[in-house]
Amino acid sequence: MFIETITLAARGVSNGMAFLKPLYWLFGECMKGLLFIFNDNYFLSLIVFTVLTRIVLFPFNLKQQKTMAKTSRIQPKIQKIQKKYNVNSISDPKQRQKANQKQQEEIQALYAREGHNPMNMGCGPMVFQMVFLMGIIGIIYYPIQYILGVDISGNTDRILKVLESVGFKNNGYFQIQILQDFDKYKDVLANELPKLFTAEKITAIENYRSHMFLGSLDMTRIPTWKGGIIIIIPILCLVTSMASSVVSTLIQRKTNPASAQQQSSMIMMMLMMPLFSFYISFKVSAAVGFYWMISNLVAVIQQLIMAKFFPPRKNIAREMVENTIERRSREESIKKIK
Repeated sequence: MFIETITLAARGVSNGMAFLKPLYWLFGECMKGLLFIFNDNYFLSLIVFTVLTRIVLFPFNLKQQKTMAKTSRIQPKIQKIQKKYNVNSISDPKQRQKANQKQQEEIQALYAREGHNPMNMGCGPMVFQMVFLMGIIGIIYYPIQYILGVDISGNTDRILKVLESVGFKNNGYFQIQILQDFDKYKDVLANELPKLFTAEKITAIENYRSHMFLGSLDMTRIPTWKGGIIIIIPILCLVTSMASSVVSTLIQRKTNPASAQQQSSMIMMMLMMPLFSFYISFKVSAAVGFYWMISNLVAVIQQLIMAKFFPPRKNIAREMVENTIERRSREESIKKIK
């Protein structure tokens, strides 16, 4: 049930989100420029595009790591307060409520002393990253519109009606499906919708389609177990996603040693997303799986760079120094007011 729900959500995303269309357009223009620079080499352009987007997101990833360092630094103090009151061991409801209130008061005093707001955990950068990465879907799922400039979204019903006359069945990944069998659909599209699919657009789509081969692999096809060597794409999705999860988990444990106590839940999370991406890679074209694979590889490299040059222990130490300076500054300000 969980996998089916996620798959339906993924298909919902593949139909396009109105508020993301400006990003789809922007990334489509960027991809167009890269295709021009690299002589229509789709896969090289996609690799460079992925690297560039990760570079743009790097400051936000660094911000998240610093936030985690701040949380990790005060976590032992919070645990000490919790151990002091040991609320769960108190059987009397009134005494437990009283102890819980004192515990919360002491934790709030700790937050005030440390200048830490638990409600401000760096959600802003995380939300920006999610929206940004969802925007990249535009160039992966909707290339005919946002890279090749055909107004698909404004004419979906008309196009579907024309395609259904030649046996087209929409599986949720509309534009990728058109690319898969464009030779089959191009004549009827050109004849029935000549203003949309002009001779120039037809030529542009054919040229784009011709560059969707990686060696002998047709990357518009959906991988299957019996589909030959193209099965390597889902396998590499699984391996690279697992690598990214493992590296992320190891870095998180260095940032927050207390998280090692949650071993079983961490292992579950480490396995869940790679297995999910492996499953979904059999539901989408190999080009989408290729993007996920490259994105995972770039994420691993980025995480290793961050661990090398911005190690968690140094972040925690730097946070302690900055907090001490800030706290002394606040204390001096209070003394002057008095």
